[in-house]
Amino acid sequence: MRISPEVKAEIKRKSIHAGLTGTLAPLIILGIPNAWGARALGMCLYSIFLSLFVLLEFSLRKQKDWNVPFASNAYKIMANGYELQNGTMLGGVFICLSGLLLVSFLNMHAALVGILVLSYADSAASIVGKAIPNHLIGYNKRKHWEGTLAFATVGFIVTAFALFFVPVPFPRIVWISLIIASVSAFIESLPINYYYDNLTVPLSAALLTALLIAV
Repeated sequence: MRISPEVKAEIKRKSIHAGLTGTLAPLIILGIPNAWGARALGMCLYSIFLSLFVLLEFSLRKQKDWNVPFASNAYKIMANGYELQNGTMLGGVFICLSGLLLVSFLNMHAALVGILVLSYADSAASIVGKAIPNHLIGYNKRKHWEGTLAFATVGFIVTAFALFFVPVPFPRIVWISLIIASVSAFIESLPINYYYDNLTVPLSAALLTALLIAV
């Protein structure tokens, strides 16, 4: 099957996104035995990146053309068509903001679920939705059922992965992962501005995970 240039660009863009946030977060959260140590490091890193992306956003809106460390290069590689056309990087701002909120206030494994769902499931939905755009969603003409199914599938896998490190029986891991994947996929499919997904998807996935593992 021939891959279109648009899909190739989306794969590259989302691979970097998933590689950075989706790999760094598990290494921090699962690699540091002390939860407070992992929380402190996560808060520090997300605060730094959020500050950089906010500075870049200000630069873009004011047409200052500042060379902001990391953020300017990320914009050139990771910005989607809307962001390039409108001179904005709100997607990056909201990714960092959601990550900061998750590691600051929630159980770290629940936070990890939110980060992984945003990093991998959302990326899968975007790539598959562009590669196989066969069936439009009735309530959102910008998205396709193929992308939503890809989101739910990958969302289930990454949620189950995160919950394996929590003292939760295997049957509960399965049904909790199914619920998280289904609800998150539905939220991602709603007709809202793309950058709000970077808040609504990880926060809802993490909050629901924290609730379900506590029951």
